[in-house]
Amino acid sequence: MIIAPSILNADNLNLKKDITKAIEAGIGRFHIDIMDAHFVPNLSFGPELVSDFKCSFPMTEAEIHLMSDKPDVLVPAFVKAGADMVELHYEAMDEEKLNYWLDYLVSNGVKTGLVLNPDTPVEVIKNFAPKLDQVLLMTVYPGFGGQKFIPNSVERIAKAREILDEVKKRVPIEVDGGINSKTAKLARDAGAEVFVAGSYIFKNGDIATQVNHLRDIIK
Repeated sequence: MIIAPSILNADNLNLKKDITKAIEAGIGRFHIDIMDAHFVPNLSFGPELVSDFKCSFPMTEAEIHLMSDKPDVLVPAFVKAGADMVELHYEAMDEEKLNYWLDYLVSNGVKTGLVLNPDTPVEVIKNFAPKLDQVLLMTVYPGFGGQKFIPNSVERIAKAREILDEVKKRVPIEVDGGINSKTAKLARDAGAEVFVAGSYIFKNGDIATQVNHLRDIIK
């Protein structure tokens, strides 16, 4: 089980400090939300932040959640910046282009992720499973932090796990959105193995305490 804190909810003016506290609590991967104000209505970080992150924390994984329908510009930029994994939205491009960029990531030694919005049928995973290192199921609609977990996400997680097991592809399922002590347990029991938590970790007091509490719940 892996916790991947979303730095979107950290203190931007003390970002390095917050990341360091999470690493000291045992975190080895961070979820970096890239929003382009087009595919989703909000705007967040760019490649330079990822480059700075890898410079300061070279042994810590940078997982890039690319919420953009401009992969031609952004995927190469984040690969160059040092991303360890890039997760692409199924809804952001047609399947031919998605296959192209998954192949591009593989050829550049970057791990691949496929992201599905809450209303996208999980069956589409079958078309890409051989190329994937991870599947990210959104448990809220993307674009803003601090939203509530959508209840039918539990069934979607279980179905995705069933599909991946059928194609005999050992791909971990990640969940993102409204993850807290209650929803993390629901997601874990349904088959999730990677948990993105933003507000729960960075907005509820001591970071290490929150990380350890969540770890106890999902182990």
